[in-house]
Amino acid sequence: MKNITSLLLSPWIIFISVIIGSFIGIFNPDVAYTLKPFGSIYLQLLQMLVLPVLMTAIISGLGRLFISGSAKDYLFKVLLFLIMNLLIAAAIGISLGHLGKVGSSLGSQAQITLGKTISSAESNTSNDSQNINNTPGIYIFLQALVPSNIFQALVNGDNLAILFFSIMLGISMGLLGSSSSHTALDVVDAFYSAFLAAINWVMYLLPFGLCCLFASQIAQVGLDVFWAMSTLVLYIYCSALILIFIYTLLIYYKSNATYLQTLSALRQPFFVALGTASSFASIPAALNALQEKLEVNRDISDLIIPLGMTINPPGSVLYFAIAGTFIAQIYNVSLDFSQLTIMVIGALFAGISSASAPGIVGLSMISMVLIPLGLPVEVAVILLIAIDPIVDPILTVVNVLSNCAMTLFAADTKTSDSEAVLDNI
Repeated sequence: MKNITSLLLSPWIIFISVIIGSFIGIFNPDVAYTLKPFGSIYLQLLQMLVLPVLMTAIISGLGRLFISGSAKDYLFKVLLFLIMNLLIAAAIGISLGHLGKVGSSLGSQAQITLGKTISSAESNTSNDSQNINNTPGIYIFLQALVPSNIFQALVNGDNLAILFFSIMLGISMGLLGSSSSHTALDVVDAFYSAFLAAINWVMYLLPFGLCCLFASQIAQVGLDVFWAMSTLVLYIYCSALILIFIYTLLIYYKSNATYLQTLSALRQPFFVALGTASSFASIPAALNALQEKLEVNRDISDLIIPLGMTINPPGSVLYFAIAGTFIAQIYNVSLDFSQLTIMVIGALFAGISSASAPGIVGLSMISMVLIPLGLPVEVAVILLIAIDPIVDPILTVVNVLSNCAMTLFAADTKTSDSEAVLDNI
């Protein structure tokens, strides 16, 4: 039995399931759409357990850090990493977008396809596009931050509101420091362990779930628009791989394991993020990799990983930066230094704001990049919808590994005995 469960979590089995799902999506879309409900159910099963894990991890982590008096040091390091990380992600996106000329080096067929799409978008003055254009990104972010009713936020799955409530509760329990707060934190820890155990059971269905999810994601992409935007997709993947390499190097340096051993330790959060395209669904796998494989302090990882999945989305910042460059080049808009600075800052705030907004509303946050430059938002959103199922998985991987790196950066400790890490891996 143990051999079977180990086989189900083998990186090779997971990789093969991803390949099979991709082939089904490309060559047999009908079967892919048949499998879509099973993939959706699996994702819902993960999400059902993720919110309780997020709440209990944040409350317990913050509470114990404030009781110990070390919260200030850790949170300062998180803020420093966050600012530098998001600025670097925006800079890489804009730089590669300009160097690769993602919007100005299109083939003739791609220009024809995009020309038709853009003409259709510009002539469409429906209420939906107007709402997209007028979406106040910062207001949505702030409004989503504070729940008027925490129970309603739990029902609706408002991750940002739940996060804010959990932070407030964790800090309050930590500052009280009474015997009753210690008891309450012990109870929270018990719930956290129970939810984490349940998610570990669900992980045994990961190969099947990933196969269904990949099949449906590949099948729903419009191939004509996708091939027309293949240059943009290629540069998004190149930019994402650069960031992934940087994060794994940082994790390797802080963990004191070899680079290959670091990659081995991170394989489960990598595949969960790639398959589900959900940062929150990847939280348990990331916590397991850090705590069990790389031996990061539990209180720190329990705090920073759930917190970072909401406030540290470098993948989204990268996406908006390079997509903004793409739209500017399509419209032959030359960007000077001041406009590039506006684009970097806009991409940073758009990325953070999109974490609290679902679906098309999240993509519409690109308005914070394009409106100051006088570029059309509705065109950008329509084009991004076409490629979002393809680029979202790799951008989720960027977000997850970034927060793993931020956790080790904040912990700022190396494992003294590398052999202990080797044994866990």
